[in-house]
Parts: sequence; structure tokens; C-alpha cells
Amino acid sequence: MPEVFSNKLRLSVISALITGEKDFTELKKYTEATSGNLGAQLSKLEEWGYVSCVKAFVGKKPKSTYRLTEVGITNFREYVEMLEDMLKGIP
Repeated sequence: MPEVFSNKLRLSVISALITGEKDFTELKKYTEATSGNLGAQLSKLEEWGYVSCVKAFVGKKPKSTYRLTEVGITNFREYVEMLEDMLKGIP
């Protein structure tokens, strides 16, 4: 789990998706990442089971829509709880 959250872009993607599904263009705008970097990180998140993708065509243009999986939601929640616990220990 730590490897997933150690990358700023992956953390931004997960943070964006926690509120609901987003398409590639929305994620690119939210994260301000390049298409190549965003695509690579989305592929990793998909490979690890954190994100699912639905590919479709709108007219003649491809559209990829992403959402967090139950694994992604659960592990993100656990990560946030771990951070909260760490912050409680700071005087």
C-alpha cells in the first residue's frame, strides 16, 4: 500500500476520484499532469486494483472514465486514518 501513496500524482488521482468518477480530461485538468505521465500512473493504479476504467466512444472520439474500486476506497481510507493517527501523536 505505501508505494501507491508515495507518488504525488497517484495521490492526486485518488483524491480526485474519491468524490466520484472522472474522465481522463477531468483528471488531467485536476492534476495538471501531462497526458503521458497521467496515463502511466492510471495504468499502475488499474494494475494494482485501485482504479477501474470504462472506455467508450462519444461520437468518434474515445473517452476513458475512471473510478475507484472498493479496494482503492478501503486502502485510501486506511491510509488517511494512519495519517490522522500519526498527527494525533504530534505535541
